[in-house]
Amino acid sequence: MIPSTTASGTLLPWMVSIQQSLMQRFLQHSLHHGLLLSGPQGIGKRNLADELMKGLLCLQPSSDGACGSCQSCKLVSAGTHPDHHVLESDKQLGVDAIRTAIGKLNSTAQIGRHKVLLIPVADKMTEAASNALLKTLEEPTDNTYLILITCKITSLLPTILSRCEKLNLPMPDPEQSLSWLASQGDFEVTGALLLAYGNAPLRVLKALQDDASISYREFTDGLADMLSGNADITTFAGKWQGNAELVIDWCQQYYHDQYRQQLRSSDFERYQQCIGFAKRAQHPGINKSLLLTQLFSQLIQQ
Repeated sequence: MIPSTTASGTLLPWMVSIQQSLMQRFLQHSLHHGLLLSGPQGIGKRNLADELMKGLLCLQPSSDGACGSCQSCKLVSAGTHPDHHVLESDKQLGVDAIRTAIGKLNSTAQIGRHKVLLIPVADKMTEAASNALLKTLEEPTDNTYLILITCKITSLLPTILSRCEKLNLPMPDPEQSLSWLASQGDFEVTGALLLAYGNAPLRVLKALQDDASISYREFTDGLADMLSGNADITTFAGKWQGNAELVIDWCQQYYHDQYRQQLRSSDFERYQQCIGFAKRAQHPGINKSLLLTQLFSQLIQQ
């Protein structure tokens, strides 16, 4: 599948057919005003949402999306479109932020007919913020679309879920992901590396481009050294604390694979221990270096 390219961006190849289906419904006036895009982290939900927003605002849209050349498309690309709203926050999204965004939607569209609000991490909304959004989801102003994104759909209020059309986006085919990753730069990407990141191609690309991120090869070599007693676990714990959640996930995956291959109860016990440590890693303020030290200590016990 060939990426759908416009002057304003490139749609990920595995999202092309999904966007075309949504745009066809939009052109037929049958697209739901509230869309919830869910799915694993790193598969391109935001990419689809951005390209869909451009298509909804375009003055000459087609089933392939935005034309890329009209006034609306140019304003979106410049980040100055008055009817293109994105609500982002590094922390929780509070009720005031939601009310401000809703206020912008209540006015008449300034370019074309439509207005769009994107909330890229909808699970960050507080309960009060979610309740403030409900009325707009129930009774949106004319020609208004809301697009919510989440990789934690169970964190959203049931009332939000019931008022949106839920699109659970699938994981791309591994071969398609590997082909796309190979086109992104001079990277050596294998099936094992893709699997290490949950088969999520954008997670792989981010790691490859991040010099501060631990590589999967570095992890497997380090784990082998610790298991053989040739390395100090506290050294690795301190070195890897910035990537603690990823390291714990890889440990969990490693022992799950070991158990499937050899059916040893000890591997299954270590797999369960990793699950427990993954939950602990989510607690705010936890000492990640100490957490990894404790995990490695348990894993290397004979």
